[in-house]
Amino acid sequence: MKAENKISYISQSKIRLKEITDKGARIISDDGNKILVLSNAKYYFIPKPLYRRDINKYEITPLFNENEVSKIVSNKFFLISDHWYYVSYTSKGESDKHKIPELKGNLEIIADSDSNNYLDNNAVLLKDGNAVYVYDINKNKLEKIPHLTPSQTHLIQSRNTPYYLYDDDTFYLFDRDFKYTDITKKFNQQGKYNGFTKAEMHTNWSGDSMDTKDGLIWINIKAYFTPIKATYLNAYKDLYVYHDKVFDDNDYLNWFIRHEADPSYPSYRDRSIDISNVKNPGELHKISSSEYFDNQQYYSLEENSRRLEKKEPSAYLKLLTTKDDIEIREKRIFIDGQQLNTDKFQDAPIFLGSIVDIIIPCYVTVGGDIDEGIRSHSKEDYYYFFTDGKKVYAYINPGENQKPKVLHNVSPRNLKANDYFFTDGKKVYAYINPRENQKPKVLHNVSPRNLKANDYDTLKKLLNILVPTAKKND
Repeated sequence: MKAENKISYISQSKIRLKEITDKGARIISDDGNKILVLSNAKYYFIPKPLYRRDINKYEITPLFNENEVSKIVSNKFFLISDHWYYVSYTSKGESDKHKIPELKGNLEIIADSDSNNYLDNNAVLLKDGNAVYVYDINKNKLEKIPHLTPSQTHLIQSRNTPYYLYDDDTFYLFDRDFKYTDITKKFNQQGKYNGFTKAEMHTNWSGDSMDTKDGLIWINIKAYFTPIKATYLNAYKDLYVYHDKVFDDNDYLNWFIRHEADPSYPSYRDRSIDISNVKNPGELHKISSSEYFDNQQYYSLEENSRRLEKKEPSAYLKLLTTKDDIEIREKRIFIDGQQLNTDKFQDAPIFLGSIVDIIIPCYVTVGGDIDEGIRSHSKEDYYYFFTDGKKVYAYINPGENQKPKVLHNVSPRNLKANDYFFTDGKKVYAYINPRENQKPKVLHNVSPRNLKANDYDTLKKLLNILVPTAKKND
């Protein structure tokens, strides 16, 4: 299991599967919920141990013989004798197969709940060479979505309406229940009949918009799009410039345009924002509903003056602008764009991997000392843990609640963040929480010979060596 940065390991477990006896067994694909394995010329589904600790209670039965299967798509659809089958794994450890005779030829998954948490788990959006479809898993029913050309069809996720589904001349709103609404007529009534695929869709905190590259921006207002003669402030495409005024909200901009000719309208208010204090407006963008960043300075919106004021970033704000990126340039190492000290390296660095005890940020389940005092929350809440060296703080679902909870009964002593390991072929080096400390620890008592990169067992071994080394050097 890895952290959200897709780099740092959290844990790993091993479970013996008595049904898989072939030493040459291969993992074919992994959709996050189940693994497709080929063993002894048969395909098997194996539920991920992360979700199924009781995996050995169930018999893992074969799905198909290898020579029966012509093609596999997304761990779900199998082509058998020119017929597509949808195959799932039931709670009792059995495979459930459904033949879909209407599907023909090449098949592609456009969206499903395994790859997107916004979608309910009872349907799949897909296409073949003939049409775009919604497949209802529970009813084993395939429904064709009319007027869409598969090769032109695009799907864009929104912040409000989960999806926009469109080709060059047809535009649908597509919701989390896989229900769709054709709003093409609304565009037609305002003079746009086609060319949707040539336009750029932008989804952000300000509201969704579409840039048609002809001097018009179409902004989403209550599930429909309205054209305006405005421009974007910069490449982030989330702030609009209209008559030398800057707006950060679709509704505010639309309201201003509707009533600018009659400012005496009783409820009329100019809701544009004052960016005169911004140091770098060419990079200004919203990072939350009320906070902004210009890649140099953080700002908050003062409601009365509508002016952006400088502010000191919270730990959560810093988290929002972290890129979780590792880059090696010759003898230099950069993590999240920050250069580390590599003076001790004799040759070019090689990244071995990263492992953590407590992830910042991380997705955790309730239980254990670190969760004391927040047990009443759902097991699907997100926790972001920070420490200032004196206390430990938890942001619980920070997108909704940006005030931290202090964990009074948890000591920050010996709590660890990400540990990154590198080698130059001669020695092994560890960076302990490199955002705070850019100098490495040298692991003198371990040889880089035969160490595996991005291997959990290797990283766990290095972590066990590092812990006493770090304590000794404190």
